[in-house]
Amino acid sequence: MSQAATVDQIYRVALRAVERTLEAPRASILLFDPDGVLRLKAWRGLSEGYRQAVESHTPWMPGEPEPLPILVPDVSRDAGLARYREIMLSEGIRAMAFLPLVAGGGTIGKFMVYFDAPRTFPPEQVQLARNIAAHTAFAIDRQRAVDLLEAERGLFVGGPTVVFKWKNLPGWPAEYASPNVAGVFGWSPEELTGGAVLYASLIHPADFARVEAEEQNYLAEGRSAFEHEYRLRRPDGEFRWVYDFTVPVRNDHAAITHFRGYVLDITDRKAAAESLRDAEARLRETQRLESLGVLAGGIAHDFNNLLMGILGNAGLALAEAPAPSTAHETLKDIEASARRAADLTRQLLAYSGKGKFVVERTDLSRLVEESARLLLPALSRHATVAWDLAAGLPSVEGDATQLRQVVINLLTNASDALAEQPGTISVRTSLMQLDEQSLAGSIAGRGLPRGPYVALEVRDTGMGMDDVTVRHIFDPFFTTKFQGRGLGLAAVLGIVRGHRGAIQVDTAPSRGTSFRILLPAVDAPAALAGGGGDPAGAKESRHTVLVVDDEAMVRNVTRRTLEPAGYRVLQAENGRAALELLKTAHQEVGLVILDLTMPDLGGEETFALMHERWPALKVLLSSGYSADAGTRRMTQQGLVGFIQKPYLPAELLEAVRKAFES
Repeated sequence: MSQAATVDQIYRVALRAVERTLEAPRASILLFDPDGVLRLKAWRGLSEGYRQAVESHTPWMPGEPEPLPILVPDVSRDAGLARYREIMLSEGIRAMAFLPLVAGGGTIGKFMVYFDAPRTFPPEQVQLARNIAAHTAFAIDRQRAVDLLEAERGLFVGGPTVVFKWKNLPGWPAEYASPNVAGVFGWSPEELTGGAVLYASLIHPADFARVEAEEQNYLAEGRSAFEHEYRLRRPDGEFRWVYDFTVPVRNDHAAITHFRGYVLDITDRKAAAESLRDAEARLRETQRLESLGVLAGGIAHDFNNLLMGILGNAGLALAEAPAPSTAHETLKDIEASARRAADLTRQLLAYSGKGKFVVERTDLSRLVEESARLLLPALSRHATVAWDLAAGLPSVEGDATQLRQVVINLLTNASDALAEQPGTISVRTSLMQLDEQSLAGSIAGRGLPRGPYVALEVRDTGMGMDDVTVRHIFDPFFTTKFQGRGLGLAAVLGIVRGHRGAIQVDTAPSRGTSFRILLPAVDAPAALAGGGGDPAGAKESRHTVLVVDDEAMVRNVTRRTLEPAGYRVLQAENGRAALELLKTAHQEVGLVILDLTMPDLGGEETFALMHERWPALKVLLSSGYSADAGTRRMTQQGLVGFIQKPYLPAELLEAVRKAFES
């Protein structure tokens, strides 16, 4: 046994020895596994069924000290084995001996010896068997220790953890470094222990003072062990993050002479943790922006309906108030204020991503050039504008007016960032191929597909922004300017999000700022089908308009605007009421003014049912919101126009006239 190199060799020698000693035809060795269950490790002459039936049975607990052998002269008469008697007898076992395997002061398993006939156990045979069991237990325990030591040695030859012993001297010279240090950190053990390289010189200069201070604090607190995280330099100059667990080594006088410790490369782990934190932060930011967008859109929708009442009634009153008069001037002021409020709601709708309607293929370079030509006189006189607008870019699909607002807002912000100091504003368009990972790291980019994106980048050499400011620049009403509403960048984000795009921001204090807008590239020119209804019956229905809106004030203002112009007006408070009315009145209705957003049955669903039942019916869409993919389908199916809430009476009359003439 002492010459055995593996536990399997120990098992074979032990089984043969105990069989000869006790003149037994069969035997087995069972050991406790780490889970505390006794399992067969070696056997002779036992069937599979028998092994499965009795494997976990034992009269001793793991670690039980100094148990005595159990001898069973006749299995058929032993009450303690009643549960297993049948399987034992069928296996031909008539007597048996339980011999404990004890190592390190506790039971680690058992020897089982089986006999084909009842028998007695001479004391000298039992003692010999016990000696064999003791040698077997010792050999197994020793071999386990050797195997563990080999595994640990292998770990510190090829594993990721390096063991060090440092001298408690300036520079922390290494007295020992495990062989795997060359593979992990690039330095040979000889370089580190021979004095060619001091360990302290490898620690990143930005980390060294902290590590040294932590060590002094730990020692002052009397700790028996302490830990750090810092960066360690490789021979090629690369720094790797490490985890260092250190134990002070003291002499007989309690003075620290050395430090022992293990150092583990955690660079990849830290990168993964940082990536996870970034992903969580982006998710929280996306959820926050989405919730703000929903809130802004809801406020704008309700506010638009209120403004409809204000603008509509003011317009109707203006038509009746004599000019010049105090009443006329007052009504003009009311109308002007309501118009400014309408502009505010449009910016809120842009932030919510629901602010575009006219969808067309657009050359972004040309749009930037046209927008900038109008805006240049308003930029800072100290600004030098550098243009790099790529020709031949693929088109982007969207609302040109909304995209023009993005350009104007970005250029205005860049001009303001110069703070009346000389500087440069660089405007560049380009085509970029982006993957999901790059897009997910952008603002509003999570979930966008990989592919070609047309990029608009506006970079300034101004004051730049810190991280705290960057986290809030797209919030509605957040501004760093002395004057301003803080809706410019909020609107930019909403417009870009509504166009299925993303934004990248690169900035730092005193380093300027770059905004890059990414919009999906498309290929061919678009052709949005305009809609005309069937003109048959137009003369009979020319003057009848059905107004479908869930707001009574909107219906009343529309009626009071159209009736004086010679139109007959019918009203429905929702989509279902409109469909019921049209069952009997569809031949006399020449035009339906349909609200897009209504409870129960929305505008899109109502339009689909109208178009299915009465395809010649003309429909003019009205909403505080604007377009989405569904609205484009409505346009292609025969929608004759759109009017944005809130609108003036004159604007409504013009839209109705064009709708009847379409």
